[in-house]
Amino acid sequence: MTSFIIWYVLILILAVINLPLTWRLFKALPSRGYALSRPLGLLLWGYLFWLLTSLQLLHNDLAGQLVALGLVLVLNLLVLRGGRAKELWAWIKTNRRLIFTTEVIFLVAFRLWTLVRAANPAIIGTEKPMEMAFINAILRSPTFPPNDPWLSGYAISYYYFGYVLAAMLIRVSGVDAAIGYNLMSALWFALTAIGAYGVLFDLLAGNQHKEGKIPGWVYTASLLAPFMLLIVSNWHGFLDILHSRGLFWSQDSAGQTVSSFWQWINLKELTTPPPSFSWFPLRLGGVQWWGASRVVQDFTLSGASLEVIDEFPFFTYLLSDLHPHPLAMPFVLLAISQALNAIRGGWQGETRILRWTLPWELPEMALAVLTLGGLAFLNTWDFPFYLLLIAAALVYGQYQRLGWSARRIGEFFLLCFGLGIPAILLYFPFFLSFSSQAGGILPSLAFFTQGHYFWIMFGPLLLPLFAGLLAHFFTQPQERAVKPALSITFGLFIFLFVFSWGLAFIGTKLPTLNQLFLGLQGATPGVNPLWQALINRLKAPGTWITLFLLSFLALNALLGKHKAQAESPESGNQEKPTHTFVLFMLILGLLLTLAPEFVYLRDNFGTRMNTIFKFYFQAWILWSLAGSYMLVQLIRSSGKAKLWEKLFPFGMLLLGMTAMYLGLYRDDAVFQRFNQNLGALGSSPLDYVILGIFALGMLWALVELVSRRWKMALAVVCICGIAMGLVYPVIAMWNKIGGIPSFDQLTLDGTAYYKAVWPDQMQAVEWLKQAPLGVMVEAVADTGGSYTTYASVSTFSGMPTVLGWIGHEAQWRGGYLEMGNRQNDIRTLYSTHDWQDAKAILDKYQIRYVYVGDLEMRTYPLDESKFQEHLQLVFDSPGARIYAYETGQ
Repeated sequence: MTSFIIWYVLILILAVINLPLTWRLFKALPSRGYALSRPLGLLLWGYLFWLLTSLQLLHNDLAGQLVALGLVLVLNLLVLRGGRAKELWAWIKTNRRLIFTTEVIFLVAFRLWTLVRAANPAIIGTEKPMEMAFINAILRSPTFPPNDPWLSGYAISYYYFGYVLAAMLIRVSGVDAAIGYNLMSALWFALTAIGAYGVLFDLLAGNQHKEGKIPGWVYTASLLAPFMLLIVSNWHGFLDILHSRGLFWSQDSAGQTVSSFWQWINLKELTTPPPSFSWFPLRLGGVQWWGASRVVQDFTLSGASLEVIDEFPFFTYLLSDLHPHPLAMPFVLLAISQALNAIRGGWQGETRILRWTLPWELPEMALAVLTLGGLAFLNTWDFPFYLLLIAAALVYGQYQRLGWSARRIGEFFLLCFGLGIPAILLYFPFFLSFSSQAGGILPSLAFFTQGHYFWIMFGPLLLPLFAGLLAHFFTQPQERAVKPALSITFGLFIFLFVFSWGLAFIGTKLPTLNQLFLGLQGATPGVNPLWQALINRLKAPGTWITLFLLSFLALNALLGKHKAQAESPESGNQEKPTHTFVLFMLILGLLLTLAPEFVYLRDNFGTRMNTIFKFYFQAWILWSLAGSYMLVQLIRSSGKAKLWEKLFPFGMLLLGMTAMYLGLYRDDAVFQRFNQNLGALGSSPLDYVILGIFALGMLWALVELVSRRWKMALAVVCICGIAMGLVYPVIAMWNKIGGIPSFDQLTLDGTAYYKAVWPDQMQAVEWLKQAPLGVMVEAVADTGGSYTTYASVSTFSGMPTVLGWIGHEAQWRGGYLEMGNRQNDIRTLYSTHDWQDAKAILDKYQIRYVYVGDLEMRTYPLDESKFQEHLQLVFDSPGARIYAYETGQ
């Protein structure tokens, strides 16, 4: 695919251009941030282009982009002054293996996900049309802020920086926007893969780095991070297979198929018996892959179920919406690496600002400000999380140099303000046109995550986290800090409980808030909602128990190391900053999952759906990195077993997964031969093969435990959990792309479906793409149009339409004020017989193009004669027409 090659070469050139600056800024990392040269280059290039265009110093065109890229090049050339070019070249020659490995990972990941997108490229459904509309609107806008594609006369009110980056790559590569959309998904998958690889490499190599020599196993073990982050999924797929095979179902006395287990699990679509027993989960309508993103359920105090979004990276990339949370992922890893660089001393130096002297170098601080502000612009939810992580890393460095005192707490808050405020100011033009739907904090009284949902969601990550922490607790008794860890954990839970229940108590007592608050929580009249909510939580305390134990063990490990150092300063070791940083990531992920148990951010939905969505997604990123590190360390410390002994359980489980995958992917004839008369689990030879191999893996874990190699036993249990998380990628990929397509079916053109179904409309779109920019009008659905094919013409042409998806506009702007009477005016425009009424509407919204197609004819009692008589027909086809109008005509 030519477009793939163009993008690969383009992003490689950007990596080369930006390598000197990356190498200079990440000087405390063993990798020198090599895997980050691409995302950092994109961030710098995108920021300079966006800012200078927003200030009217550049135009939003190819020339402006090249000027901005030239500035990035100049900045990198300045870094090479003073003999640094020779130092960089020497580092490149010394680290050829790292460079080669990173480039192979990037190429394989980019190519792999390009093929996935080529098998399922349609830009239809979910949020894809919205994102395509943003990209095309940015490409057509003369300056920034860009036009809102679905509300003419207004700028985009959304965090749109990721779409600026997409538009830049599309424009400079010369590919069609609908192709670029799918390449963006594949590129970001690859950038995230090498970013995760780089983080784990630096964590592991930082402990092993001796005289410049990095052990070979580090290069291989670091592959676990992108695997855990991007491929391993939650346990929904594994449970789906058990459900589909008929496990835990039985016949009652009335002949009905029942299951107390599946009723307790209470996952959507798994509470009823499968239509037939099969290795592949069957769904009415054929959609199996979606359910894994709706594992967590909330319930009101009255027992009503509420939908909660719990995406994880594999689902996100399989869905391939270019939403802010995946667009921010490479830059989240960039921020994490900056925090790791800080905790390893990479920021040390001096910077004088007015009367103050700061113990950190200015370039590193500037990069943090640029990155944090970029995260706020990419996905605003991420900004405070990684501000906290960077501030914690810097304060830890101060603690290492100066010891502990109350000043460290003050320094932490000063750093949060000192980095956070400049980060916002750096992107201030964005915030001037941005209006948020967030409406403050609400107590999560009725809403909490039940324990089995939490483990289904995070089980593959929780197992290595607990295994690593338990191994540390039992093997390092001199590093225990039980009392302070318990005290802080109890204090944290009590504080959150009192804060949440206090807010809830106030909400029930204030007349202005009572009805709103109790309505959202589904309170039952006459029943104390605070008491009822507490009873409900005590009936299902699994998540609280899990997070309490995780918090205790993590704090014990964190505080215990420093307690041991204080008692024996001469026993300090080089692993401490790295190990501490892993614990920081673990604790930050813990806070992100604990906070929604007590409070959530109010938005248009009124529930904690978005809070869980955003917080859990970041927790997955942090815990996948921390869990990868802990699993590698657990295996390496599991004794002097031979390599084959350590790899045996991995091989057994891999064979088990392979056998199951063969059961899914075999053609129908072979599948039927292996699975005659499918019934209960274990009814076919394939069942026995799979169960036997998994049993061998678990038996080996038991042997390890009996042999007192309990660390290896823990590791095998972790691998089993990870294997359960590998079921979903296989069955979901198969279900989403509909099997393995032939080569001639592959295409990256996201509009291919539209061209096949609505060819006349897409011809009109092509005409509009070449026409001068102007406001257009097309039909608006009576129901608002969200997640439909309404507004498709503006979406793919880049022309701003009078009104598009109403619900989305309300979410972006926090209400319907800006939309005014547009929906009714559009209806009048198409249906009125009076030219003067139509002309008044055309003038009111400065409409230049009137589109008439299938949806317009089906949505309104169309009177096209007024357009035919008074407007110029500029495009005509059997199913679509475009009329042009000049104001005052």
